[in-house]
Amino acid sequence: MTLRQLELFIAVAETRSFSRGAELIALTQSTVSQHIAALERETSTRLLDRTNKGIFLTAGGEVFLQHARRVLAERDVLLQSMAGLHGLEKATLNLGASNIPANYLIPCFLPVLKRNYPGISLTMKIGDSKEVLDELKSGQLELGIVGGRVDDEIYTYEPLLKDQLVMIVGPDHPLRGRQSITKEELEDEVIVLREEGSGTYQALLKAFLLAGIDLESFRVIARLGSNEAVRRAIAAGFGCAFVSDLSVQNNLRHGELFKVDVEGLSIERQLWLVRLRERTASPASIAFSELLKGSDVLKNLYHCCNV
Repeated sequence: MTLRQLELFIAVAETRSFSRGAELIALTQSTVSQHIAALERETSTRLLDRTNKGIFLTAGGEVFLQHARRVLAERDVLLQSMAGLHGLEKATLNLGASNIPANYLIPCFLPVLKRNYPGISLTMKIGDSKEVLDELKSGQLELGIVGGRVDDEIYTYEPLLKDQLVMIVGPDHPLRGRQSITKEELEDEVIVLREEGSGTYQALLKAFLLAGIDLESFRVIARLGSNEAVRRAIAAGFGCAFVSDLSVQNNLRHGELFKVDVEGLSIERQLWLVRLRERTASPASIAFSELLKGSDVLKNLYHCCNV
């Protein structure tokens, strides 16, 4: 079994096609098929089902894919470690981030990263917290920044900063002129939520439980997969929602959205820097993490959001 064969298998598994996988690796389809067959013989496991509708991973293939990604990820760490001996002159960091850090933290941090480590190239995948954690687990990402966490010992979490969730309404909403409402009044409102895998939803659910608010009693009119979609829906007059205070600074300043406090309800969540415990941190990952934690970007984030 070689690293090249692992790359071939991943290409076929991700494209679900021998021909497209062969194109990605620049080999003939027959050569790729021979290598996959060799892997199946060596592991004594059928890894792929060949059907008229394409290629499908078997249960064994799913497990093999997960470990193949990790092996190649460790290969990348090894190469980056060698690059680290030369002052991080050329290194790539695969980062995953949930919506809020991806849109409001990382853009402000990029100039700092460039000044201090011009040789680090950042590739960022955006998803909800669950998606980022899943891709860390599979080896596709080395580092993540998320607003929600799961109690699983395979991850290590470091706190970055606190984020407040606030209730917002649009300019035509009846509550626009109110400074605050009661929890009982809140339960009469139509609400827009984020998807269940998001850190925003997890923080909201936890705060509601602590405040004695039953989420099931709300008229949930939509569950949307991004903070931007929620903000646009509310600005268009589509009920109310709870979103990151960081994400609505400009909207509040320009009168596009309005903040309404809920008496007895305070929603604070932690943003986390997360990595896979068993994975050796690359020099690029270490440099990025230490620079981010020590920079003024975290302290000046609200100023950045108002620019």
